[in-house]
Amino acid sequence: MDHFLIRTLPQFNYQKEYPMENRDQNLTASEKAYNLIKSRILGLAYKPGRGLSTTSLAQELGMSRSPIRDALLRLANDNLIETFPKSGSRVSLIDLAKVTTERFLRTSLEKAASSEFALNNSPEHIEKMRELIEKQVSAWEAGAYVDFITYDDLFHRVIFEAIGMQDCWEIIQTNSPNDHRIRLLSALKITGTRNAIVMNHTALVDAAERKNRDDVMRIETQHLSRVVEETAKLVIKLPEIFKLSDYKTAPESIHSNIRSFQSGNENFLNSLVSSNPIPLNTND
Repeated sequence: MDHFLIRTLPQFNYQKEYPMENRDQNLTASEKAYNLIKSRILGLAYKPGRGLSTTSLAQELGMSRSPIRDALLRLANDNLIETFPKSGSRVSLIDLAKVTTERFLRTSLEKAASSEFALNNSPEHIEKMRELIEKQVSAWEAGAYVDFITYDDLFHRVIFEAIGMQDCWEIIQTNSPNDHRIRLLSALKITGTRNAIVMNHTALVDAAERKNRDDVMRIETQHLSRVVEETAKLVIKLPEIFKLSDYKTAPESIHSNIRSFQSGNENFLNSLVSSNPIPLNTND
């Protein structure tokens, strides 16, 4: 399974990175295993392409193999792991085609929610969002990068809660595993991303407090669209963690954004599929 291993992403300290992990002690063993493995996939502790085995996971998590097998079946249905005949399983690579679908879902729902939220928020919502911004900053300063994204999610959830549409946010969360990993990678690997997130969040709350719908929508559009450019940069930086074999089936919006960071080299991704990965500076 060594050919599945990716060695270019940051190493994580579980105690530091996962203070929120596995708090519910009333879950079955299978549910605990599912939540643990899923959180580590989404948090990049289990990197895209990493080989997985029932035996090693059981030893690592201190569980029997039966709940691990159940969890892996669920994760395969979630498209978070891939299984290969006679080769075993691995954490799914980030699928560019699915990223576009996930982002369309989030953008469509969140823009609609933000438009209503802009005129229908309360001082309590504004206060809660400001508190979550402060928690984001504190999480990053403490090196709790997964919590940084967790507080980011909670911030956006307030928009949906304020208009009674929290179930729509849960739909986004459940159906966006590729986008989730890209957001964490962007914060970790692209200079200025985390500062831009905090600045956008602060500007959004200020506009919402003024009940200025035009400003809210402008900031929200800018905030959501930024991830498209970040995805293109990540494909260039970390090509081996993306599913590139289906590149030709991905929408043109992905093609053009990736090409824009390659000085017009339209054959960049096609050559990347058949060549060695670009050398990476893992300290940037």
